[in-house]
Amino acid sequence: MTVLLSDHNFFATMAPRLRRAFTLVELMIVIGLIALLLGAVGLSLSGPGVSTLASAQNTLASLVATARAQAAVKQTETRILIYGTRPPAGDSGKFLRYLRVVTADTPVVTGAGARWTPVGTPVSLPSGICIVPTTTSGLLATGVVWPANPAPVSTFLAAAAARYTIAGDPATSAADTYYALQFTPDGVITPVAAKLAVATTTVTNGLPQFTNAGAVRGLSFRTSGAVTRVNEPGSF
Repeated sequence: MTVLLSDHNFFATMAPRLRRAFTLVELMIVIGLIALLLGAVGLSLSGPGVSTLASAQNTLASLVATARAQAAVKQTETRILIYGTRPPAGDSGKFLRYLRVVTADTPVVTGAGARWTPVGTPVSLPSGICIVPTTTSGLLATGVVWPANPAPVSTFLAAAAARYTIAGDPATSAADTYYALQFTPDGVITPVAAKLAVATTTVTNGLPQFTNAGAVRGLSFRTSGAVTRVNEPGSF
């Protein structure tokens, strides 16, 4: 019986030691590891490329809202124009980065005689971010392969950039060409199932070079003009 009591006392004495809490050093190590993991996750979710892409996406959404509102208020076609004069003929700082909203004169005159009135001031996308055109030929960094199905690219009114006569523009801008999306007073967008994509770039010989087919964001549109934010290249 004495032996049993001794055994009981032995285990009662050892139990608190077996159940002891972490020491201060161990807690500091665990906290440090958690901090490192959170930091890595934070960098992957909010790095410079991601934050600037999100900023560019917000800019596009704001321009779309302005264009649709102007079309409804003025009861005329409104367009979002994207500077498309390719360097060296065009301004390398504006190419695929400079955007503006314009409204058509009323009544609308189509063809070469059409005149457009600017709305507000032009905007530029953040440095290192450009609109992805319908074709990326000559605009890919070495080793980058752009997906084809689905293709994270933009769609415009025409395959090639066109000249626009814009009220108040200096004569030196007469040769500038723009890609465009159009909104009618009832909110319908042209072309059908339009898309606007933005991606990260570097500059080589004055031309933007898209660096990462996985770093693409943008907007997609239904014919009615409804807008969806696209955050993954495979969702275009």
